[in-house]
Amino acid sequence: MTRGSGNGRWDLIPNWVSEALAFHADGRPLGRVRSGRPPEAVVDPMAPVVVAFQGMVQDGFGERGRPVSAVYGERVLSLVPGRKVHVATVARGRPDPELRRSMKDAVARIEADWGPRIDGWTGAPGELDGLVQDLAPVVGRTADRGPEEVADPLNLRGVHPVSAVDFEGGHIRLKVAIFSSGFMAVRGGYLELTFNRESLRLEGSEPAHALTAEGTVKVATISPGEASTVACRLEPLGPGKYLLEGTITFFDDANNPRHLEVPPREVEVLFPDLGLQTPPDGPWEGLDSATRSWRYPASLGGLDVVRTVRTVLGTRGLVLSVGEEVEGPPARWTVVGRAVADRSPLSVTMRVTGGEVRRIEMDVASTRAAVTAGVLAEMRGLLEGEFFRKWRGQVVLEEEGVRGVPKKAAPIPTDIDKYISIR
Repeated sequence: MTRGSGNGRWDLIPNWVSEALAFHADGRPLGRVRSGRPPEAVVDPMAPVVVAFQGMVQDGFGERGRPVSAVYGERVLSLVPGRKVHVATVARGRPDPELRRSMKDAVARIEADWGPRIDGWTGAPGELDGLVQDLAPVVGRTADRGPEEVADPLNLRGVHPVSAVDFEGGHIRLKVAIFSSGFMAVRGGYLELTFNRESLRLEGSEPAHALTAEGTVKVATISPGEASTVACRLEPLGPGKYLLEGTITFFDDANNPRHLEVPPREVEVLFPDLGLQTPPDGPWEGLDSATRSWRYPASLGGLDVVRTVRTVLGTRGLVLSVGEEVEGPPARWTVVGRAVADRSPLSVTMRVTGGEVRRIEMDVASTRAAVTAGVLAEMRGLLEGEFFRKWRGQVVLEEEGVRGVPKKAAPIPTDIDKYISIR
């Protein structure tokens, strides 16, 4: 980029990069650099542009081996795929060979410097400290310029919904981001989902207050040039593949309803084949984990429940060990089942508390969120089925934390209510 010879001003530029992001090949964000801000090793998974890029990855664009771009208003989202990592940018203006070259260079640097650690990444942020620095040159090439200096800014008018799916706390999380780039605000909007209600249970939304009694998710007003994200959290009741579809409805200035289809997503939760090798001892750090709990009737004794729990864990071939037993009151027992699944560690811990508490807690931890959700669903079914079989249908477990009952843990904080705009 050179100065103009006539008046000493900078020439117009083809594009201005507002941010660059790195994604694991499976779509998990690895880092983010925004123009004029410090690098971010922890990326908000609910940010609208993150949802858009994850949708591109889940649509298979990363597997095609060539760059791809999409336009939402004045935002131009570009993705350059690699074998282990994808690099993405949000820019104003038309992507040019220089931008794509800088993105390809970033992919090459990250895979060369971080390849083995990316292969073994469990999702813990500290494991890839420093990776985000390799994104800085992508943003730095236009850091001394401004978005107003772009020669030919694109502007695709309309309302653009995008979607992506991930897992959080053993739940399937369908995220829907809405980019508003028309002449009017998106008002009175809501998301309505379609899914198999015999196999999935709607548990909540993000933000939590957006879920209505009818099962729809309210969308806050989105001004032109801005974007917002909502999410639905669904509990799988068993391993399997699930199709998630939905419709966004909002009202125009004449108060007429408008309907937009959300890109559908298919997601699989699975109980993997367990290896024959003995799982390693000691604490396992950095695993994706989820917890569920149930209350059992006062008619049952704690030891009877512990024996049933051991039967359930042994059914699936987990290597069992008995943890610390506390005499109480109330008495507490712990049974741990461990295994190696697809060369990755898997742990299922059952804690039984007797006395007046009468609670069963189940913790599942693995390196893959889809496995965590699948094992949680499978073990729930086995646990409830064994109680039904052993006591001939006379005992019903009361699951805690389901919709309408407060959960023990609050949702993770995000910047979901902050809009990201390029002006």
